[in-house]
Amino acid sequence: MEYSIDFGDRLIEAADSFVSQANQSNESARAILYLSLLSSEICLKALLERAGFSVRELTNRSHDLSGLAKDICSCELIGTGIGNSKSFSASRLKAQVVVPNTINGTVGTYLNAENLGASKYPSEIRYGELVKHFPPIEMLSCAKVISKWAKENIGRIKRK
Repeated sequence: MEYSIDFGDRLIEAADSFVSQANQSNESARAILYLSLLSSEICLKALLERAGFSVRELTNRSHDLSGLAKDICSCELIGTGIGNSKSFSASRLKAQVVVPNTINGTVGTYLNAENLGASKYPSEIRYGELVKHFPPIEMLSCAKVISKWAKENIGRIKRK
């Protein structure tokens, strides 16, 4: 396999190492944001590759997190149904809560950040003076939720 959830987890660990410095340094906050977005991308691509997407399809998707989330929605989770249902839509990932008790504090909202006016990942996150995005610690939480969900479901995800 080309993409690895374990690699996504190492990116999360790297981002976590900057957390204590994030309030003191804009560059530390930027590093957390970038690593969190990169981890999310890698974990989504690992899921999609396991579901049956080719490496070429995933490479062509580039760094489009909302597009990768849309691709996840075109997949199903096998063997997770209740009663007569044998599968569920993998779109459930987008409903996972990142920030409890917050309107739209879900994975789907965070992955759709660019469509809501956030800086474009990766270029506008890596360069420039102003980064307009969700708070880095929230994006780190989102990456952790994606990674956890991916590990729980990677063996059951299939392309429809």
